[in-house]
Amino acid sequence: MKARRSIGIVALGLGLAASLAGTAAAGSIERAAVIVVPASSSVFTTPKAAHGLLVAGAGPTVSRHGALGSLLRGKMGNAAVNGGVPSGKPKIELSSRPGETTFYVALPPPGRHHNVVRYPIAVIGPGYRGLLTSTSTRLDGLVAIGDVAPSVLAIDRGKEPRIRSRSASAPLAHLRWLDQRLDDAHASRNGADIVLVCLVSAFGLIALASRALLLGRAAFLCAPACLVVAVLLSAVGVTRPWQVVTGLAMIGGGLALAGGMLLRPRAPLALGLAGVFAFLFAVMWARPEWSILAAIGPRPDGGGRFYGVNNQVETMLLAPALVLCALVGLRALAVAALLVAAGIAASEVGADGGGLVSYLAGFVVLGLRLRETRPSPARVAVVIGIAAATAVALVGIDSATGGSSHVTKAVGGGPGTVAGDIGHRLHLSAISVTSNWHAALLFTASVVALVWLAFRRPRVAVLDAFLVALAVSLVVNDTPVDVAALGALAGLVLWVWLGRSGERLGPLD
Repeated sequence: MKARRSIGIVALGLGLAASLAGTAAAGSIERAAVIVVPASSSVFTTPKAAHGLLVAGAGPTVSRHGALGSLLRGKMGNAAVNGGVPSGKPKIELSSRPGETTFYVALPPPGRHHNVVRYPIAVIGPGYRGLLTSTSTRLDGLVAIGDVAPSVLAIDRGKEPRIRSRSASAPLAHLRWLDQRLDDAHASRNGADIVLVCLVSAFGLIALASRALLLGRAAFLCAPACLVVAVLLSAVGVTRPWQVVTGLAMIGGGLALAGGMLLRPRAPLALGLAGVFAFLFAVMWARPEWSILAAIGPRPDGGGRFYGVNNQVETMLLAPALVLCALVGLRALAVAALLVAAGIAASEVGADGGGLVSYLAGFVVLGLRLRETRPSPARVAVVIGIAAATAVALVGIDSATGGSSHVTKAVGGGPGTVAGDIGHRLHLSAISVTSNWHAALLFTASVVALVWLAFRRPRVAVLDAFLVALAVSLVVNDTPVDVAALGALAGLVLWVWLGRSGERLGPLD
């Protein structure tokens, strides 16, 4: 009898313990959770959350399937590869109920859509109020879908997440303004590109016919002038496409023509180009939103490049960088090259690893070409080794001083990560060139023009360096059509200005 009572008491205790354990498990709350909800959900208007706009993928199109893959894997998928689903295993799972910190995300509807729409994202949790911010976009209110999973994992581990927030009196009004600015920037880009090509072509053709040095310099200065004007228009809030196109045509063209008249080699032109780089680098560092939302520059609405120097800007600034280094002469060339390369690569400025490699290649060739004696193979190998070491050192210093970008992450992952990144870019390049007939035609015509330039006589040191740097850029970057087309246009201008018109940049050129 006593034994039965003892067994009953033990069984009752075990049952009570199991019941309490089950209740505790049922009541446990995740530290961070992700819930997908419709865009019309009331959570996207509540003042209890921090709010933002979500870029759902990279490339011209986006799908719900690809966006979900990017959300769970913590990487931006590109629509051109694997349907927009990035490689690797999922890092997080969707939740069915809120956690201590909850990321509420709206995704694109089923099917494939043009990637010009941002979707709402809201975060409710300790420390989240106002506007969402992201270290990947550097534009308050804009979040990349690939940042969600790393932020969830960081919160789970008690670390600082990529997605944070800052206080704002009217966050939803700011997001409406930001969404419109992104739409305006997207709508202005084709017109801005047409203006740039027309200005360069017009000045270049007239310079070719007249061999006027003034017009040759003006054609060369069109690219940096339009870059500066595009940033200034963004800074003062001139954003409507017709206003941007008109401003670029009139102010950019006038600035290039004035520069052609006033900025003669060596000192005036060198100071003018140095001023362009100083201005653009200062803006990217102190007021990145000016360049991010400009008609020429990063393309945050498409998810490919959110800030800094994209492939278009890299190509537009390559010739000015080489001309600047030629103007300062051999003694100061290394210093000028190092300063420009540092700005292109620094995480808080250009954050462009492909640009760093291609620019250093161009600077090496320029230095060798400007020497009076023919370099030996051993000397060439030593110089290339120094350039490679310089690239690694610049990225290492950037990382050691707190810089963080895709460049520092790739180099920090070792040679295998760098090789994998280059392989991925080559894959994207091949897809880009073969995506449609007009892209293939433009790329082929541009490459033919570049090959033609490579055989022109007399040889021009800056043009030789430019062609080598551009060849490297086509390998390490993933937008070959843009690089080849803009590169061919810039190369032809250098040939007209320095080759046909005969401008002298220095005693050795």
